Amino acid sequence: MSDPVLKGVRVLEIGGGIPVAFAARWLAGFGADVVRLDPAEESLTTDEQVYLLAGKRRVAPTSDPRALALAADIVIEGDNPGDIVKHLRRVQPEALRARKPGLVVVSITPFGQDGPYAGFEASNITSFAMGGIMSLTGMPQREPLVTGGSQALYLGGLNGFGAAVTAYLGSLVHGEGDWVDISLQECMAGMLELYGPGGAYNGTASMRAGNHVRASWGIYPCADGFAGVCALERQIPALFSVVGDPELGEPRFRDRMQRPNHDDELQAKFYAWFAERTKQEILDLGATYKVPFGAVMTPGDLLANASLAERHFFDAVRTPDGVAMVPGRPFVGLPWVPGELHGAGADTTGVLAEWLGARE
Repeated sequence: MSDPVLKGVRVLEIGGGIPVAFAARWLAGFGADVVRLDPAEESLTTDEQVYLLAGKRRVAPTSDPRALALAADIVIEGDNPGDIVKHLRRVQPEALRARKPGLVVVSITPFGQDGPYAGFEASNITSFAMGGIMSLTGMPQREPLVTGGSQALYLGGLNGFGAAVTAYLGSLVHGEGDWVDISLQECMAGMLELYGPGGAYNGTASMRAGNHVRASWGIYPCADGFAGVCALERQIPALFSVVGDPELGEPRFRDRMQRPNHDDELQAKFYAWFAERTKQEILDLGATYKVPFGAVMTPGDLLANASLAERHFFDAVRTPDGVAMVPGRPFVGLPWVPGELHGAGADTTGVLAEWLGARE
């Protein structure tokens, strides 16, 4: 395939937050013509703009959202329920789709378009907590923890991308678009895997385990950061062989029934072993002896990572301060367009002439 798969698809991005921007970022990367209606007040940081706005054309906030929406194939918006009416000049998505049945509208909000929390605002940490994921993070005897970054917001954007592509395919097949309602709370709750359903089924609550589910399943400080191991029972012999402590051959460690009673002692041995080795040394030993070691990579580690470099994972985006390396295509197989960073409202004249002149 030579042309990007979404070449010729018009996408209007409204809202200004991370979820909407991330969803539209992937659509742009796969070739869609994404136009961002810049908000009156920018909510993205400078770094977020470099990552999320590359490859998009940008129009001034005074541009007519309703006209642009009717010229688009997909609209992605992220305002609280009710605000979409304001941004689309008092026209509901149903009314837009009445005029253009194939139009796809994707709304990404903290709690969805209806229900008792509809209209409530929420930050990333709020969505992380309200979706239940925070109940699984941190030490069991301490308060729950939130992960770094904005995981809930980006997961909402990932769901928005998938919803937009799926609904657009439906419009091509059936001739009718849809209005997709995405809740960040539901995005996070869907990541609970079996923790939620399992507890409902057997009546037990999932407990936080911190960095160590057990000695052979945890994170440890190493010589240049942190590394970990997640060994299944069948991998324990290889793990013990690599660690090389003669005492690990004794029944209290070798026997799976006795081992839990000596987990603290086993952890102490692993702490000592990891502390003497670098992340790369641990990874190399894992590859050689088939032990599931892993390293906790920093952003700097990732920029220098040989695997990511060979697979051309990062995009180079030119900024006023130089070239920034940002995460690029999410997978290999479809053409990806890195894109350039445009200034706020820089494309207003061209987009209005091209979109509205062609379709009004």
